[in-house]
Amino acid sequence: MNLVYLCGSIIPSRAANSVHVMKMCQALARNGHSVTLLAPMKRGEYESGVDDVFDFYDVERIFELRKLPCPRIKGRSIIYAVAAAWAVQKLRPDLVFGRYVHGCALTAWMGYPTIFECHQPIWEIGTIHHGFFELLRRGTAFQKFVVISEALKEIYMEEKDMSPSQIIVAHDAADDPGNVDKPAVLSGAREEALQVGYVGNLYSGKGMSVIAEVAPRMPDLDFHVLGGAEDDIAEWKQRVEAENVIFHGFVNQSEVPRYMEALDVCLLPNQRTVAVYGSGEADIGRYTSPLKMFEYMSHGKPIIASDLPVLREVLTDGKNAVLCNPEDSTEWIRALRQLNDDSSRRCRLGEQARRDFEAEYTWSARAKRILTAASSSSNFSSSPMAASDAIS
Repeated sequence: MNLVYLCGSIIPSRAANSVHVMKMCQALARNGHSVTLLAPMKRGEYESGVDDVFDFYDVERIFELRKLPCPRIKGRSIIYAVAAAWAVQKLRPDLVFGRYVHGCALTAWMGYPTIFECHQPIWEIGTIHHGFFELLRRGTAFQKFVVISEALKEIYMEEKDMSPSQIIVAHDAADDPGNVDKPAVLSGAREEALQVGYVGNLYSGKGMSVIAEVAPRMPDLDFHVLGGAEDDIAEWKQRVEAENVIFHGFVNQSEVPRYMEALDVCLLPNQRTVAVYGSGEADIGRYTSPLKMFEYMSHGKPIIASDLPVLREVLTDGKNAVLCNPEDSTEWIRALRQLNDDSSRRCRLGEQARRDFEAEYTWSARAKRILTAASSSSNFSSSPMAASDAIS
């Protein structure tokens, strides 16, 4: 199938949304489809230091990336949406899959079968986004709406009166790391200590507050923090009073598996309120599907995670993870002590997490599941109308 993926993410950047986009395009291509990714021509904060975008995200060069105009002027989102619509008209795909509602609304009205994915209530993003979403829903070729959790599906069904059959729930995913021959040598790691790791951003609600409370009370364990913006790292270094916390900073996607392999236990200490990258106000805590959860599972690592309803959609206490109250540091200390003392339990938890990952949470499985669900009630071979008829 000839497929266009339409996004609004800055590529390259460290934002999770850009990682998601690149991994999904790779997965769709691995499933045998011809994929063209359309992205805005925006200057990312890391663009000048990235020689190869595909290497930056550790994805194969098996799909095409095209950048489209998105000038820094008022109304640039509409300019980019129209540019994307014209690009789609030239490519004439069998399907448009997107995370950019402006462009997806246009392609659905142009007659191109369109699947739209969103990871938060769209009315919380802004009035314009909400308006385009309503336009999209009335588009003649709108196929399915994809969300990342059952919790988010429930929100849309309640707030937008959407039918369950319109919505596909597809949790996030991870690549299969395969066999990692050479785990990373973790700086600051003591040979006799349990190596505990956190991978991800450090902004509000991601859980560094838990590590800051737990680490000083467990000096016999080493805590490794992978990721985070430089300003956030500097702030947490001042706030954390513990020599056993090591900040490694940003790690390239291609190197993450080596670091993950060197860890004994992985932490997912999400709080009930979680900020969004680039926005301190939005809260995704009720419905998020953290990428790092699936990366932990892919490596077969024992996970200690916050006991939150949205995480329980994937994790089961005592089966593939240990779940703790996100607001009670004593529970996290107890869980870490138990895993430190019981290597066989660490092994059992990690092996079950790996089995669950293999069964449901690879990127390729996610892409296939979405397209299968959409095609069961749609026809991707419909003939799109001419763009001149649709948007002139």
